[in-house]
Amino acid sequence: MSGEHVKGMPLAHKYCLGSGIELGAAAHNAFYLPDCLNVAPSDGTGYVHERDLADYIKYRDAQLQRTGSVLPVDLVGDFQAIQCANQSFDYLISSHVIEHAPNTLAAFVESQRVLKNFGVFFCIFPKRIAAASDALRALTPLSLLIQAYEEKLDIHGMPETNWREHYHVFSLQSMLKVINYLNGAGLGNWYIECVEETDSKVGNGHTLVLRKFDGLAGSRWTDDAAFAKEFTRLYGAGKVGEALAMMKVSLSYDFFDPVKLHITACLSREVGDEYESVEFLRQALILEPENEDFRRDYFEWTERYYTNPVL
Repeated sequence: MSGEHVKGMPLAHKYCLGSGIELGAAAHNAFYLPDCLNVAPSDGTGYVHERDLADYIKYRDAQLQRTGSVLPVDLVGDFQAIQCANQSFDYLISSHVIEHAPNTLAAFVESQRVLKNFGVFFCIFPKRIAAASDALRALTPLSLLIQAYEEKLDIHGMPETNWREHYHVFSLQSMLKVINYLNGAGLGNWYIECVEETDSKVGNGHTLVLRKFDGLAGSRWTDDAAFAKEFTRLYGAGKVGEALAMMKVSLSYDFFDPVKLHITACLSREVGDEYESVEFLRQALILEPENEDFRRDYFEWTERYYTNPVL
């Protein structure tokens, strides 16, 4: 999708179709998606936590100062408690919000609850150097996220200091490990559609595009030989889209396979997803930066030399 015809973020308009919600929408960082409700911890009357009433005034005034307008709050909630029925929406989008959730795994579980089958979770989260206060912090280890989930931590258990600030710091790779864990532990059915090492919205974050797929576990191949045989059959029969789906299911359980990332990049290119193909290839190069085949493809596809983007 060409960016020159899209107001907001082309990648979001490509994947966020139908009716959806945005967590923490702001007038100064709009996506301009149609049929999208704004979810926030308070609407000025209702709230998740009573302290969110004061936060509502602060963020309302910040929007007014920056843009002269305020996006109305349609639903009260946060990443761990969205006031809506199960399977209500076709997509959920957020930008620089999930790091404010005390319990990251619970945030993904709640996001899956509100999405319809095949619904999209479009998530941008900050690079570790996006905020000066995070730049020298360690990445949040997966073990700490698991502990928070097991202890059912939510905003009501958080101290008043640094209220709803960045509770966690992620890289794209550490967040992908979270997705692999959720799927492997049976807590998620997240099919990885695409990633951006540097988001194409503002450029200070990472993008993760997931699709809720209730049939994910049943589509997983655990026998490598059988996987290779079926993949070869599909590709040989010209079923490139199905072969690509096989690869993406596999990456949804183990993203850190450079060969599969490279194949996924090539197949994405074949089906016309050229932008996504470069991002998958970039991830393969992060794992194997001296792979000459990967480097050659990157130069041919982008007319640029590969440089390591991980900070």
